[in-house]
Amino acid sequence: MSRKKKIFIFLAVFLTVFILAAGGWLLEVFVLRGHREMKTGLTATNTTPAVYTTEAEMDTAFAAGFPKLSKMLTGTIVVPGLRATETLEGSLPQKEICTSMTPQGLAVSENYIFISAYCHTHRHNSVIYMLNRKTHDYIKTIVLPGKDHVGGMGYDTVNNNLWVSGGTKGAAKAIAYSMKSLEDYNFKTSGKPIHSLYDYTLVTITRNSYMSYASGALLIGYFTPTGLSQLERFDITDEGGLHAQIIANYDSVHESVTCDFFAITSGQIQSAAESGDFLMLSKSFGTFDSALQIFDNSVETFDFEDKDAAKVWRFPQKLEQIYPYDGKLYCLFESAAYAYRAQPALCLDRILVFNVKDMLSEQAEAAEIS
Repeated sequence: MSRKKKIFIFLAVFLTVFILAAGGWLLEVFVLRGHREMKTGLTATNTTPAVYTTEAEMDTAFAAGFPKLSKMLTGTIVVPGLRATETLEGSLPQKEICTSMTPQGLAVSENYIFISAYCHTHRHNSVIYMLNRKTHDYIKTIVLPGKDHVGGMGYDTVNNNLWVSGGTKGAAKAIAYSMKSLEDYNFKTSGKPIHSLYDYTLVTITRNSYMSYASGALLIGYFTPTGLSQLERFDITDEGGLHAQIIANYDSVHESVTCDFFAITSGQIQSAAESGDFLMLSKSFGTFDSALQIFDNSVETFDFEDKDAAKVWRFPQKLEQIYPYDGKLYCLFESAAYAYRAQPALCLDRILVFNVKDMLSEQAEAAEIS
């Protein structure tokens, strides 16, 4: 065999092995991890970071890709449960440990921070992590009745209820839990999911992809990967519920609700939040950078498309819910979930906290606009 032929065979074998290895890695990182649970020896919800051991490590990684935005960071909060979460598997009575919980929703009250998460393999019940707002200490895991995507949350500061996005069999739902039930709930002693206070079917929106509380109402939106979508407002009654009725040919069991106002948004919206005269939308899809869009909301409008944004901030990938509270803007990401954290991109295992006024200021915007 000639020398040239040997070199050709060697290169062909090397290239074949390289392509197979690269293909296997891509398949593992971008597909297979999203369909299986990671094995673990943990027996309770973990409270340590899933990616960066120290805050300094995370700060360094964040600053490398977002140097100007990182200078505005006022704090971070570790997201629990990314490596192990106590939950249930449907109606089965025994406790289960889920290793694929994926953060989605975020809400803040006077005393607590709430983070919702769903099982990426759709095997386990969704949960809410409850943290102390001032110390950021983990308090407990609240197991929800179903396996909903739980894409958003909103805390009603008047009636002290936590609203959570829901939906089964194609019906969009808005579900509320009273603060008393959240504080009293103990999974270790009950072994059962928490009971809801309200459970409404939403007639005018295809899916409750995200939700937040704003001035006596719920803002609820529908995520679409392309094209336009919708954002709707549902006013809360004095009693704390929604304006509902039983619609026999739609949902004969749950009370159904129609929206009180709607607007058009661009696609890929993950959450909406009001702050004074401004509406903020978080936008993300895939491994691309996210965006925080800010709109002038001082005059009622029906259009919040990309072209209408007054300011746009570039954020790391997989930004989920944003939540303004007491002058701070809390930002949650899903990128550190097991399904995603092996991907070659910035994976944030912490909530990032900024000052709302910095997000709205002309000087800060000019420095970071994308």
